[in-house]
Amino acid sequence: MPVDRKPTVFPTIPRGARRLRAALFAGTTQDADAENARLRHQLLQNERIWAGFRRLEVSLIGAHSLHDFVAALACDFPRIFSKVDCVTLACFDPEYEISRMLSAPLESETVPRRTVDVSDSLITLTQESLRRLFGGSHRPRLGLCTPEIQAQLFPAYPQPLGSIALAPLMLRGQLIGTLNQASLDPRHFAADTATDLLDHLAAVTSMCLDNAVSRERLRWYGLMDPLTGVANRRLFDHRLGDEIERWLRRGEPLTYMLVDIDHFKRVNDKYGHHVGDQVLRQVAELLGHDLRGADILARYGGEEFSLLLPNTTRAQAAAIAQRICDRVAAHSFQVTDDRQLSVSISIGVACLDKREQVADQTPSIWLFDQADKSLYAAKQAGRNRVVVATSD
Repeated sequence: MPVDRKPTVFPTIPRGARRLRAALFAGTTQDADAENARLRHQLLQNERIWAGFRRLEVSLIGAHSLHDFVAALACDFPRIFSKVDCVTLACFDPEYEISRMLSAPLESETVPRRTVDVSDSLITLTQESLRRLFGGSHRPRLGLCTPEIQAQLFPAYPQPLGSIALAPLMLRGQLIGTLNQASLDPRHFAADTATDLLDHLAAVTSMCLDNAVSRERLRWYGLMDPLTGVANRRLFDHRLGDEIERWLRRGEPLTYMLVDIDHFKRVNDKYGHHVGDQVLRQVAELLGHDLRGADILARYGGEEFSLLLPNTTRAQAAAIAQRICDRVAAHSFQVTDDRQLSVSISIGVACLDKREQVADQTPSIWLFDQADKSLYAAKQAGRNRVVVATSD
């Protein structure tokens, strides 16, 4: 790299021997000593930058989740490089898959995630917006930060930013996003800065992002029912254990519902399993329509679903269950372009609200047994109804 370039963003180590030799022949010993001191300072600065870069690369590669990967960029980057005041990641995410993974983390992760809010660090852009940022060159963009760029890529940062370094993220020949750095100093990211390490960092970020999303998909699909898109029994049981522990500590009411689609076998026998699958998906959507963030809906197996509603009393649960039952009964299930059918459900409800009601039973087993008995009673009474277990 020519030494007259400003070494502000991951510069390459300058070839100083040639300059030093030229100074020895062209000038005085004092000139050579000054040049030598300057080059030593430059080498030390580059070594510090290299060391910081290696630490950041290790953080990105070692991230256990998508959340921790974004946290490494948003938090570790400014901590390692003091002149970098803000870092964001902008991605082409047309189905909002990455955004959903980041905003709705699964609670069954074996490794605790970093307790930082990274919701403002991921920006979603269209492919056209990404292309406009780089003008088709796919080369890093450095220079002054305009108000438009700050609003687009650093919307949560409260102060006017001075300069930016945008690195395009390429994966399999496609532009998938951009890694965005910003500094309050207008001179920090100068347009004539060498970008060798920035290019390398962008390549590492692209690969790590792809790996993080792939791991998140595996974790997500391992804990979600692939047909309906709701939680599977494994995730539900995990959450049930967590909520039982919370109930033991706080004593707040905990409601458990078991839902069964009435005469579902007739649907499969008459219309075929592809129609049955459509019914399952639509019922799951209706069941989850009004759920809160703390509630969980799962496909328990076959045509059965289970719901867990923390801090919900027996009376509240009865009203919610009846509303769900009525919604499904009133819904027209579109199974073909010209055919609709009606479906009903039965719901059994149980509520933990007093410690003494469980006696010597495991609370989770007690809840399931009570809900299961209530569901059986609802079916015996004619289906398309709600039965709530009594508090006795």
